[in-house]
Amino acid sequence: MRFASPNALELGGSSSTLNYANYRLKDFSVLAGPSVRMVIDVGEWDNSLFVNNPGQSGLPGSPHYTDLLLRWQEGRHCPLVYSLEAAQAATVHTIVLEA
Repeated sequence: MRFASPNALELGGSSSTLNYANYRLKDFSVLAGPSVRMVIDVGEWDNSLFVNNPGQSGLPGSPHYTDLLLRWQEGRHCPLVYSLEAAQAATVHTIVLEA
């Protein structure tokens, strides 16, 4: 069984920029780039940010499989909360696992 991969995206950057990208000189197609970006505020942990490519889920078919792809491409981030209060405020769904 094969799953569709996310479509190709334009991506800026080079090996000497903050938005690292390794590309083919012939056609500038991107060969490699960051899969996860994080900005960690160790003075105020709940101000931390992240984005991962292509999305929060690794399960093709999930609505979260590519939900962060455009954020990643555009260099935008999501909150990465640490405190219980911030995590509870950011909670959208709760999954309970039972043995």
